[in-house]
Amino acid sequence: MRKAIDRADADDRKSAIPAGPIESAPWSALSGETEYRAALAEAFEGVELGEYDRRIIEWLAGWDSPTVATLASLVIRARKAGGVL
Repeated sequence: MRKAIDRADADDRKSAIPAGPIESAPWSALSGETEYRAALAEAFEGVELGEYDRRIIEWLAGWDSPTVATLASLVIRARKAGGVL
């Protein structure tokens, strides 16, 4: 189960991905590779992916919680800033 931190998406689901600028490593944002994969899936939702894209996302899911949470947060915030979400 994903832990709510500070953002709810359009469907009112709670997300563990920080919604704004991150000032220090978000160690408690995500817990384990299942949540890491879910965070990355949320970040890249609706993006057409190739096989190599999927391989890289799977590789990224093996990193630590702050890295994955920060990357997912950056992607989501960049998409919102560009009007993509």
